[in-house]
Amino acid sequence: MKILYDYQIFQMQNYGGISNSFVNLIKNLPGDVEYQIGVKDSENIHLESSRLAKVSPIRTKNNFLCKKCFCGKGRLYDFIYSFYPSIDSYYKNKHYSQRLLEEGEYDVFHPTYFDDYFLPFLGNKPFVLTVHDMIPELTNHQDLQQEKWKRRLVPLASHIVAVSHQTKHDLMEMMNVPDSKISVIYHGAPDKVLAESLLPESLRYILFVGTRLIYKGFLLMADALLPILKDSDIYLVCTGPEFSDKEIQYFQSQGIQEKVIHVKPSDSEMIGLYAHALCFIFPSEYEGFGIPILEAYSADCPVVLNHASCFPEIAGDAAVYFHTAGDGSTDLYDVMMRFLQMSAQEREELLARQRRRLQNYSWQKSAQQLSEVYKSLL
Repeated sequence: MKILYDYQIFQMQNYGGISNSFVNLIKNLPGDVEYQIGVKDSENIHLESSRLAKVSPIRTKNNFLCKKCFCGKGRLYDFIYSFYPSIDSYYKNKHYSQRLLEEGEYDVFHPTYFDDYFLPFLGNKPFVLTVHDMIPELTNHQDLQQEKWKRRLVPLASHIVAVSHQTKHDLMEMMNVPDSKISVIYHGAPDKVLAESLLPESLRYILFVGTRLIYKGFLLMADALLPILKDSDIYLVCTGPEFSDKEIQYFQSQGIQEKVIHVKPSDSEMIGLYAHALCFIFPSEYEGFGIPILEAYSADCPVVLNHASCFPEIAGDAAVYFHTAGDGSTDLYDVMMRFLQMSAQEREELLARQRRRLQNYSWQKSAQQLSEVYKSLL
């Protein structure tokens, strides 16, 4: 059995959860499953380090001629592209995936994102679609193109993989997908990485990871933590994009600008951030799975979660939960104060539950389940 994966996510992401999950699944497929990835140019760090495919650096208008800037550079690129479209990585990758689809030397096709470009080239071969979440459909994080593609592909897919029962439920409710067409396959636990310190070990901090879009609940969390940040030696450390002007103004207006720190960690430094944090906090209203939960577990970092979306499904009893009401009120401050006052024994009991819970998540197990989905379509 041979599976064909395409280029999409490996061109879209230099790093990130979706591309990392595909790499981990592919490299853990059982020995009787062959694969090919339709990508020629990529700078995705997960793909490069895995050596699953031999790739060259991305070539686009932005890095044409070694990123040198000069008048007329864009016109020159467009002129050359009109004669030799293969100079552009997007065209090159897409054309390569299309060629592999047309050659048909595979049993099942698995696109890595939602662009429906492949439909005219698929013939009668089955394809599996992975849906990681329904965030564009359920939140203010609008992605109209993704929604359009998804609504076209979901009914046509031979089978759908959802990363949680929450995502499966949302698919069934919002797109009328039958239960029998969806398999839930969880993400696996991250590989152990040697932790490196990025911040002074004496620093006491709460860790927030990732983007801070509205549905992520960042400002609600910050409001709830204001008394703690103002009246103690505890800091709030954030990864993700740089703080916006609006966020900086908020910190200044609340007098906590010196208590909020932004960092850009490497993979090993990220593990160090988890390992030395008082806790990792995830206040999001909605997630498809919540990979940072497993990252925190693997670093023995206590996890504090919003009791929402898939979080209870993924974390079970291995987390401290707070609740948020529809009017924006939350008991996060009270929950956080109780957490900070935990005895050493209570904290160790929480970490023990987290270690046990982490054992539920394995890329080998997930890849085996995925191979069974593929085989069921033949």
